[in-house]
Amino acid sequence: MKARFCCCLLLLFCLFSTYAQQGRNTVSLNGTWRFISDSTHTGQNKNWAAGLPANAVSIQVPHTWNVMKGLENYTGLAWYEKAFTVPAQNRGKQLRLQFDAVYHDAVIYLNGEQLATHNNSGYTTFYVDVTRQVKYGTPNKLVVSVSNAFSETNLPYKKKFDWCNDGGLIRGVSLQVTGKPSIRYVHITPEINCADSTAKAQLDLKLWEAEVTIVQAVVRINEKRSKKTVFTQQLSLTRSGDDFNTTLDLGKVHLWHFNDPFLYQVQVILQQNNQPTDQVSHTFGCRKIELRGPQLFLNNEAVRLPGLEYMPSSHPTYGSAEPRWVMDSVAKMFKDLNVTISRFHWQVDEYMLDQLDEKGILLQAEIPWWQQPEHLTPQLEEVARQQFTEMIVRDYNHPCIFAWGISNEVHGDSLAPEQYKRLKQFVKSLDNSRLANVVSNITFRSKQNDASFIGDLPTWNEYIGTWFGKSSQETPAAFAEIESCIGDRALLITENGLCEPRFTGGDLRRIEDMTYHYQEWAKRKYIAGCIYFCLNDYRTQMGEDGSDNYKARIHGVTDLYFKKKSSYYVFKQLASPILITNVKKLNDTTVQVVLQNKDQLPSYTVTGFMVSWPNTQHKLVQQKLPTLQPGETATITLAGMNARAGFDICTPAGYRVISYPFVH
Repeated sequence: MKARFCCCLLLLFCLFSTYAQQGRNTVSLNGTWRFISDSTHTGQNKNWAAGLPANAVSIQVPHTWNVMKGLENYTGLAWYEKAFTVPAQNRGKQLRLQFDAVYHDAVIYLNGEQLATHNNSGYTTFYVDVTRQVKYGTPNKLVVSVSNAFSETNLPYKKKFDWCNDGGLIRGVSLQVTGKPSIRYVHITPEINCADSTAKAQLDLKLWEAEVTIVQAVVRINEKRSKKTVFTQQLSLTRSGDDFNTTLDLGKVHLWHFNDPFLYQVQVILQQNNQPTDQVSHTFGCRKIELRGPQLFLNNEAVRLPGLEYMPSSHPTYGSAEPRWVMDSVAKMFKDLNVTISRFHWQVDEYMLDQLDEKGILLQAEIPWWQQPEHLTPQLEEVARQQFTEMIVRDYNHPCIFAWGISNEVHGDSLAPEQYKRLKQFVKSLDNSRLANVVSNITFRSKQNDASFIGDLPTWNEYIGTWFGKSSQETPAAFAEIESCIGDRALLITENGLCEPRFTGGDLRRIEDMTYHYQEWAKRKYIAGCIYFCLNDYRTQMGEDGSDNYKARIHGVTDLYFKKKSSYYVFKQLASPILITNVKKLNDTTVQVVLQNKDQLPSYTVTGFMVSWPNTQHKLVQQKLPTLQPGETATITLAGMNARAGFDICTPAGYRVISYPFVH
């Protein structure tokens, strides 16, 4: 163990030494830590802040104790410890610990000294300045106490939330080393002229050092994939308010779209005396989201979008400490399912957002205010503001995010609209380039008084026939209630699905309900999209199925391990933009195919799609499809086809949209 510890210190030393002269160096502190639970709150009295006792166990961070044997249902206090060494040549640098997420209350100690607390926000990133406290050339001892106790000062609130309560250092920990001045954030906001695909972008830069009023910066923008430089400029910026800002002329740009998720990277390098003091690089995309009456527009095109929600933290082996392969799997399944839009009930790992940027999935990102409390106290409203601030600061540049979600299914005897209006105004003050929405499941009952009408895009978690009403056949009447008050506005279906074992019928009923409701949504042109609930059966502290780290709700088109159910394939066909309306065999090796681009749900222009099939030599042949507007058809001939084979319709990125014959 001692040899392994020394090797880790040597590796950290080498990383610091290699990059010491760069503007910024980020060193991962993930991996082996020591851990101990503390149900009796012994640690404070025994000064575990200075170091954990000998019976602490080794674990791997990211980590949650709620998948550990014997701690699956534990709520309360636990402690973590990690040693790291900073080489002496880093004296004079700025050093900050970055915690990607600690659920949900954290106290940070370094070398026995308490440096910071971060409470009531278990899914957002925060930083702790350790410049003055760190020791150089000798091990530093980092200790973190963490509590996941149900709390009336936290969002999510008490036990009023339908997901797991996994405590711990659930995401990565790292150490940032920079010069001075140093960058708190860089935000870039493209303004698109869709007529000619030109763009200007506002660049907002905030420093950690409030006293600095003038900075020298080099700004460079590259195409992410090709690395081609499209903009570079050296700037002298003067602070205006809290930020430094300027406008960049990007010229003609390649627009980001869910079928063509083209990405750029902006790099900002701060300089002092011609030497870099800090630098950051962020991915962004150029795209325009608008609401015009009852329609949603992406890049000046009216679209109706099929979607699906994912419930993170649900793999029983990892819980909230999801490895990247889990997030990769989710993004790939989204694309396989023809998903174009999604939402998350709470702030997710930024790596997941990176994958949605890359794959082309629009997202509503939300704070975890679900059902209760119906009225936020001033303290809880401040918690909501803190969470929005930390979420938007980190996630601002992600083109996948089209909306911020204020709350989900919060309702009671009175609406209290002012709390939603205040929070919407606050969100808009942080980011006026996106929508700010309120999600409701009683839109059809509250009608014009519903909180979702305060948001930019009215919403409805449509559960007619399960949580509301006795039968799905009541759905048209419920829509009539909404139509009596929605006026010239669009509506987003933000949930619908079958929750087992609360409702019986299994996956056959899920398919029946899904198909019926999807067809009802498709009929109504003012429905801009739907987000079916959900991709996976999910772990939840409210779960009626299973126990311990398997306590779950059976709500998915896959199980907890992503095993696909029959409903998975049904949803894929419903969400396909392409219908195969006729297949005619002309001879033994030639087939004529008639395709139609749907004009219901989904409804969007299909560009750059391909048809592929194996020829008589079993080699894959591809043919590009013509651009199809919603409702248009195309007749294509597939020659040299293997008599036993079928064909696939694929997106420009190669994802299979629909196949003939239909196969799993």
